[in-house]
Amino acid sequence: MRDVSLERLRAFVAVAEQGGLSAAGRFLGKAQSAVSESIAATEGQLGYLLFRKIGRRTELTDHGVALLPEAKAALEAADAFKAKAANFQGIVEAELSFAVDVMLPTSRLTAVINRFQREFPHTALSVYSESLGSTLQSVWDNQASFAVIGTLPDAPAEFYTAPLCEVPMCLVVGSAHPLAQTSEPVSRETLCQHNQLIISDKTSRSSGRSFGVFSEKFWRVADLGSKLEFLRAGLGWGLMPEHLVEDDFRTGRLLRKRTEVENLPDGWMPIPLSIAYKRARPPGPAGKWMIENLRFECKT
Repeated sequence: MRDVSLERLRAFVAVAEQGGLSAAGRFLGKAQSAVSESIAATEGQLGYLLFRKIGRRTELTDHGVALLPEAKAALEAADAFKAKAANFQGIVEAELSFAVDVMLPTSRLTAVINRFQREFPHTALSVYSESLGSTLQSVWDNQASFAVIGTLPDAPAEFYTAPLCEVPMCLVVGSAHPLAQTSEPVSRETLCQHNQLIISDKTSRSSGRSFGVFSEKFWRVADLGSKLEFLRAGLGWGLMPEHLVEDDFRTGRLLRKRTEVENLPDGWMPIPLSIAYKRARPPGPAGKWMIENLRFECKT
């Protein structure tokens, strides 16, 4: 049998773990048709089926079940080989690019960058502020060396992840919004009568999933800055990281509201932020320094 490529093995494992071609495509950041073609080519090369359709579900055949552990082991071995080979180079990056979730406190980031420019004066820096799937996508597309992910916390198996910190969230409204005059705690029924403001995902990685969405009436905005301005204008209610709205609380532009709604969706509790990078493409010396100092800064 001719060699099966690592790309095809990744498609096989993704479909098996995600339960379907569409979900695997979102997971890998590829079109469903590309994943389907990869599986068909692998099955044609092997001479038997790896999956079967049962209604809307995609399940492994007996052959697929038997081969899945070996496929995962092969991918892990390949990633480990690439990572070790990269570490042996030990060359300081000429440019360090990384992405951070918009929830990361800017004060923490700038404190580390101030130290970075003294430690690596000849390394150029590119920092992307993203949200939801865009943060991880920048690493997947090799635009960034690593990412601080949060709003969309899960990552493909090809990624190494480690916890960084948690960001407290709070429910806020503008001083002119009708909810500003309601008694506390605000009920589920009352919240659902008003627009919830949420950030839209520029990628398909959160397709079919909702993060922090509670009301059936909601407006999507492009970024966290736009969401803040909409809140200040009284155009809806929303969840915001506490560190971003402290000044608005002091000036009275925004009000914090309490609720006793049960079974709150993801995004209402403190949001955990994590470091993520490809196992096969680990950060170099400057990137490792940045990650370690972000960890230190976020613990203080």
